[in-house]
Amino acid sequence: MSRIDSLPADQKAVLQLLLKRGSRYEELSGLLRIDAAEVRRRAHGALQALGPDDAPGLSPGRREQISDYLLGQQTGDQPAATRGFLEGSAGGRAWARSVSDELRELAGDRLPEVPPDQEAGDGAPATAAAAPARSGPRASRRGGAILLAGLLVAAVAVVLVFVVRDSDEGGGDTTPTAAKRTTEAQQPQVVAQANLMPPTSRKGSKALGVVLIQRAAGQQQLVAAVQGLTKPKSGGYGIWLYSGPNREKWLGFFASQDDEGRLLARGELKEAVGDYREILVTREAKGNPADPGPIFLRGPIQRAGSGGG
Repeated sequence: MSRIDSLPADQKAVLQLLLKRGSRYEELSGLLRIDAAEVRRRAHGALQALGPDDAPGLSPGRREQISDYLLGQQTGDQPAATRGFLEGSAGGRAWARSVSDELRELAGDRLPEVPPDQEAGDGAPATAAAAPARSGPRASRRGGAILLAGLLVAAVAVVLVFVVRDSDEGGGDTTPTAAKRTTEAQQPQVVAQANLMPPTSRKGSKALGVVLIQRAAGQQQLVAAVQGLTKPKSGGYGIWLYSGPNREKWLGFFASQDDEGRLLARGELKEAVGDYREILVTREAKGNPADPGPIFLRGPIQRAGSGGG
């Protein structure tokens, strides 16, 4: 298991959204409905956990600066200034290179370059300071909470219409009896999540989504929020549980939209989520399709406490 897989779920999910999609703190702030400073704090916490426990001569402020650089969040003259600092700091290069190596599985070759160590005789050390041995990732301040569980529940607490057993027309006004509002005071327990991103076939798409599967009042519920999908001329966007051809389950259409264009859904989920591998968001012409239509978002189902988030 990689060190990223060992991160608390909230930190890991933010890294996935930042690096795989090239998103900015402000974009995730809009999706997750928390301020950009909180998104940045979670991202910095993840990189701090992935980096060496000890970084002699590297202040917390410098680590934050390097973190923003590695995550592609700096603008204007900031990247050049950070690179200039790294060129003159062996300790900074060692920390940045160690973190960069851990992030590569998510970002591939999209990470910014860490300046190479200068040759001996050029007025700089021949090699960077060796990275100290690392212990396991530090615990999140939120205790490894599943990605913004309470936030997403709040985001759809008032607009609850999820067509679990829908009509024949996408996005219709019919509210199924299976779609219920949780009125009990019991705190929902999140049991799984899926971070949704466009498939590789949809290059350039900035759409994002988060799905939570939670248990409350003896009922398993699905809560979903997506943004960035263009309104179709007909039909609508729906949700599937999926494990491969002939191993899929149609759940229904998104049937609510907030003032900022985000599609929201929540409803009872009677299927055993452990029988499926991922969640798809597809565009469908009508309800109860036999097979998934064009895929616009997809993401693996990650069970709470499984190490995968």
